[in-house]
Amino acid sequence: MEKYIFLDFDGVLNTPKGKFDQKAIGKLRRLLERCDAKVIISSTWRLQGVEYIRQLWKEYHLPGEVTDLTPSCNSITFCSADGTKECQCLHEAKGLEIVEWLRLNAKEPYHYVILDDEEDILFNQREHLVKVDGSKGLDKADVRAAIQILNTKEISQMKRWFALYILMVMVFMAYFYWYPEKEINNMNRRALMYQECLRNHFHWQK
Repeated sequence: MEKYIFLDFDGVLNTPKGKFDQKAIGKLRRLLERCDAKVIISSTWRLQGVEYIRQLWKEYHLPGEVTDLTPSCNSITFCSADGTKECQCLHEAKGLEIVEWLRLNAKEPYHYVILDDEEDILFNQREHLVKVDGSKGLDKADVRAAIQILNTKEISQMKRWFALYILMVMVFMAYFYWYPEKEINNMNRRALMYQECLRNHFHWQK
């Protein structure tokens, strides 16, 4: 199953202590070791281009590798009833960018987590968000939350399959306990009838 980390920089890896804080980088490394996820850059730094981002990865010895960048969607044009066009800024632009990237690139089934210090996402993405304290950067609690998002759904799916298995076993047991008892009684009666017929038949032959 594919797993994706949508990674912001400022407030996640970049903290008041400096750019690409080593403690935050260590936590990201820990997360990648535990989840084997692909890194997708959702930070505005991505607007500098993928080669620039990959150069940063080498320069600061960041863990893993950059798989891709989310597309950019900063505004949308609405048309009023009288034909007047006006440009509206999208508050949830990052959420839409993530949705579009998943639509174009993700392979089903997949899990994903969003590491960000802001909530610039869609409502139905909140369960995928780990909101990082921008004054501290990525920490242990954030890593635990991200691991839970990426891995717990696998566990939940296994639990669902296990529950289905138990249900099937219970149905089997009920079937063999209740229904066949009646059938066995009927079969016993029929067997006794056949046995009586055979006994009478052979007795007549003698």
